[in-house]
Amino acid sequence: MSIDPQKVHEMRSHQIDVDVISSMTIPACPRVLSDLREKLADPDGDPVSIGKIVSGDAALSISVLRMVNSPMFGLSRSIESIPQAVSMLGVLKLEMLLQRVLIRQALVFPNVNLTRFWDTADKRSMGMHRLAKELGGVNLELARSFGLFCDIGLPLLMHRFPNYASTLKAANDEPILPFTEVEFRNHGIDHAQIGAMMAKSWGLSPILCKSIRCHHDYKIFLDPSETGEPVRLIAMMLITDLAIQRHARLHGGQEWIKGGESALGALLLNDQDLADCIDLLFDEFSATT
Repeated sequence: MSIDPQKVHEMRSHQIDVDVISSMTIPACPRVLSDLREKLADPDGDPVSIGKIVSGDAALSISVLRMVNSPMFGLSRSIESIPQAVSMLGVLKLEMLLQRVLIRQALVFPNVNLTRFWDTADKRSMGMHRLAKELGGVNLELARSFGLFCDIGLPLLMHRFPNYASTLKAANDEPILPFTEVEFRNHGIDHAQIGAMMAKSWGLSPILCKSIRCHHDYKIFLDPSETGEPVRLIAMMLITDLAIQRHARLHGGQEWIKGGESALGALLLNDQDLADCIDLLFDEFSATT
């Protein structure tokens, strides 16, 4: 009797190998982020006291300011201090910035070179933000954060499994099975599972956690009960990743073949709309290189 690979994936997508999970290093949420959220929840909290939490760590302040002044944010003027960042951006954007900086700092492993990973993540983040502006239907900062962190499980698998590079190539080249199914068959877990677990443990929004968990599960486009932001985020991600591939003069990749048509349907776009989106993203990438 033949087995439908998609059905196998559906059954396994809810299973977690306890032994594999216990053997992995999932960075804990830093105290500074917990302190910031505690202040945000305090009705007596004020922007000055909130800013002091970040300002108290000089190295962290420098990293936050470096990121907010990067091309990713495209600000018209430089921000020179954390209080100025709070004043100009607001405390909620500061929290998102802090999440970005701290997660990048946490995902540093001696045996893993993540230069290309973060370069792609930065481009995806910029592209997602631009598409969200153009197409609407999702929070702009949520789109930016999802673009940056949808693949945060990859470095964790790279660190845990010395042979993960061959799995990554196989998953990228696989024409039929879901990307995450290739990972699961080789390692008993996939990067969407572990990434969503880390996102949840760090207190990222439920929408962001769900989007990370489902970003290779294109059945979400066909589920009539799924009509919210995760659907649009995942669809925009597929378009953005296609643009990144084409901008680098690479082939479109298997993920677009697997989910691209459904993504366009979810966003109510046609082929000409796709071409316009690609041109828009090319302009965005060229402006920041």
